[in-house]
Amino acid sequence: MYIAQKIELKPNNEVKKIFHQNFSYSRYIYNKALAEWNRMYEARKEDKNLSKPTHRRVRDNIKKMKEEWESEQASQVLDTSVEDVGKAFNMFFKKLGKYPKFKSKKRQKDSFRFYRKNDYTIQVKENWLKLTKIPSVKMKESLICNGTIKEVTITKKGEKYFASFIIDTDEEFYHCKNNKFVGIDLGVKTLAIINGSDGKFKKYKSLNKKLIPLYNKIKFYSKILSRKVYKSNKYNRTRNKLDRIYLRIQNIQKDYIHKITTNLVANYQYITIEDLAVSNMMKNKNLSRSISQSLWRTFRTFLEYKSSMYGNKIIIADRWFPSTQLCSNCGHVFQKENKLKLKDRIYICPSCGKKIDRDFNAAINLKLYGMRNIGLANKGQ
Repeated sequence: MYIAQKIELKPNNEVKKIFHQNFSYSRYIYNKALAEWNRMYEARKEDKNLSKPTHRRVRDNIKKMKEEWESEQASQVLDTSVEDVGKAFNMFFKKLGKYPKFKSKKRQKDSFRFYRKNDYTIQVKENWLKLTKIPSVKMKESLICNGTIKEVTITKKGEKYFASFIIDTDEEFYHCKNNKFVGIDLGVKTLAIINGSDGKFKKYKSLNKKLIPLYNKIKFYSKILSRKVYKSNKYNRTRNKLDRIYLRIQNIQKDYIHKITTNLVANYQYITIEDLAVSNMMKNKNLSRSISQSLWRTFRTFLEYKSSMYGNKIIIADRWFPSTQLCSNCGHVFQKENKLKLKDRIYICPSCGKKIDRDFNAAINLKLYGMRNIGLANKGQ
């Protein structure tokens, strides 16, 4: 099993300087590899006998063009940066992303990646991390499990530095074996409404209103930043303030979602959630900001990876399953012009007369969907 863990680092000034050199080197190699890929692609248009560009061929060409100063940098940074170009093109060819662009020093995030080449490439002893050609740096916490570290990514957010580990481990985690079901309906005003096997409902409020003061600060400092001279001292101070606010928002949101999802996998063996077309829903001008701030995709990602660790079963309801339009009591479905609109908050069934909050109704339907998926719907809720 592969486990991911992100840990804050406490580097000294010497290590910070080396980190920034690697951030720049990673961006430099990425742009160089992208330019070489484009060159090979254009050359193949003129001569079909030439081989297709792949990240391995591009990497070999880049290594042939290495300059003297590059010998001081770790080879893993070069390899992983070229690999990232290959991944970007794979996403483009599968129509899952746009054509890769050159990284801007001004706007791109600072990061570089190391992979396991041998036992000395990535070393962790207690709370210390040692990477090739980089001095040891202290971590704020220990790894959550024992295993082989396959990869580590160093990133900078605001004025803080983080190491993201991918660990291959055989350790067993807590397994939920209570055979309980739960349906989860995600929303904007209320982040999630759950309906469990006991028939009770639980609401998890959205953080959007709570975070409004922080979003207002972002507007304020963004306006100030636009008037500063790029890379001046005042520009850098304002940019750091902005980054700290962004990081604080991200930490609040992820902490909240972590608590919800951990509680769900600990108490329910079977979890049903909708397959939401978030990208299509974002086209609604009135709701796009609220939807993006709700982090529905992050909620689902956390649920899925925790379920793989704890042995839960995630059931994804079909995208066209009418969880909101379907009566949870008699099965009546609103059709076409009679469909509930966003402003209609109460579900009133014209067939059986059931009256219920639309989100509660959707949560029940999703729970029953999961029970039918396992073959237990006839046993009740």
